[in-house]
Amino acid sequence: MGVGGCASLFGPKPPEVAAAAPGPTAREQEFEERKESLLQQLATCESGSWGPSARPIHGSRGAYHGRFQFTVRTYMTYSRMRDGTQLTAKEAAEQAQDYYKAKSLTWYMMYELNEPWHWPLCSRKLRIPAQLQAIRAIGLT
Repeated sequence: MGVGGCASLFGPKPPEVAAAAPGPTAREQEFEERKESLLQQLATCESGSWGPSARPIHGSRGAYHGRFQFTVRTYMTYSRMRDGTQLTAKEAAEQAQDYYKAKSLTWYMMYELNEPWHWPLCSRKLRIPAQLQAIRAIGLT
């Protein structure tokens, strides 16, 4: 009996399964949690809470929109900078009210561009530049 016959004694070869990718390290998890926490703090400072809202949020007589209190022009400008999206004023105002879309744009502005100055009062109150520096230190070490 040849070697090929032995394989049939044990049945068909089981399918190969790819190994699961390892999860994030403790440091990577802390890095992402700190970034998320800072955005929640900013939204709370700007609008009194974080997360989706059942009703539109406006500040300063309608000049600012959503949890992160974007102006329409700022939302339009940074959407175009981030991915080339050309929004109308109406679309920008609607997206600023969508917590997840506004958070995504805020993430870009804070962590990719390092521009916390768009939220001057809350940036000072929350010491955002110092928090950003601490977060970057976690990611670099």
